[in-house]
Amino acid sequence: MLHATGLTALTAALAACGSQDTGASTHSSSGDGVSVRDQRGQTVSLPHPARRVVTIPMPAAAILVAVDQGVDHLAGMHSASWQAVHDGILGEFFPTALDIPHDVAAPDFTPNVESVLRLRPDLVVQWGDNGTGITAPLEQAGLDVLGLSYGTQQDLTTWITDFATLLGKPERGRALNAALAQALTTITAVGKQAPSPAPKVLYCNRFTGGIKVAGNDTYNDFCAKLVGAANPAAGPGGAPGKGMVGVDVEQVLAWDPDVVLLGNFDDAVPNDVYGSAVWRGTSAVMQRRVYKVPLGGYRWDPPSHESPLMWRWLSMISFPGQPQHDLRSDVERHYRLCYGKKPTPQQLDTILWTSLNRHSAHYVQFDAA
Repeated sequence: MLHATGLTALTAALAACGSQDTGASTHSSSGDGVSVRDQRGQTVSLPHPARRVVTIPMPAAAILVAVDQGVDHLAGMHSASWQAVHDGILGEFFPTALDIPHDVAAPDFTPNVESVLRLRPDLVVQWGDNGTGITAPLEQAGLDVLGLSYGTQQDLTTWITDFATLLGKPERGRALNAALAQALTTITAVGKQAPSPAPKVLYCNRFTGGIKVAGNDTYNDFCAKLVGAANPAAGPGGAPGKGMVGVDVEQVLAWDPDVVLLGNFDDAVPNDVYGSAVWRGTSAVMQRRVYKVPLGGYRWDPPSHESPLMWRWLSMISFPGQPQHDLRSDVERHYRLCYGKKPTPQQLDTILWTSLNRHSAHYVQFDAA
């Protein structure tokens, strides 16, 4: 149980994560049946715990695997989810995951109903806040659909709870959410003690073919502020609007970030930035502080069950002068909790992109001891 101070920190951090209030889901069971009220406010009831689940939202497959500690009940997933499995650690932890069908939806999440029906799912997980055009075809085909929203820490907590309930493993949901809450309390305290001035950390969701940065009301903005850093693309003088915003290089030069993070939604690597004549004058390039965000069971960029690892990594990147912390051991412990697996030293190097980030400042702190 969290102490009162921990609860206060957790509440404040959740509030800072985003303005969206999805409300709490309700859950029940009767005999072997399971039921939740999804984030659309609709009740999803199954006569027994789900045995075959198709996931369409990109993070859903990896989160389901973590809740289930395996891939036995994952019947299908979005192609972008499969790509993360292929590129990340899940394909090595659970090789059969690479054989799971991933033709269930178009890139814009429009479901391929015929493909989904062939998989005979008990449950389909779909975005619930993008209009009925992507949920109604599934429901009209007689499928049970869990409608979800995404982007905040509370959303993540809800997903874990709902997945655990519908899989008939509510205790797993409680265990994972307790670990996330404790990690959030810990890193909140670390962030409050971070030295000033706060470094300007710019997250690039896209770099190749046009720059997109995390602006207001993004999880990446929440993460930067959580660890005590600043996001130049948010707030006064930041990018216009909310979410991931396209900007030109001139705007980035005006912000002059101290740290640049390259996400896992394109193939950009630090050397692409270091080799750019346009970026040459930025503090991040001159100080060699450009980093590829790690990729584990899922991309560490957006909210997921691996977010505590992202928070600690980001804190260490932003404030390299602070007391050393053994992130590799954190990854090992968290993966045993999520997947029941222990990564090898070589797998840890791959997760943390130690090769791609080798020539960036202070990255030696993530090497094996």
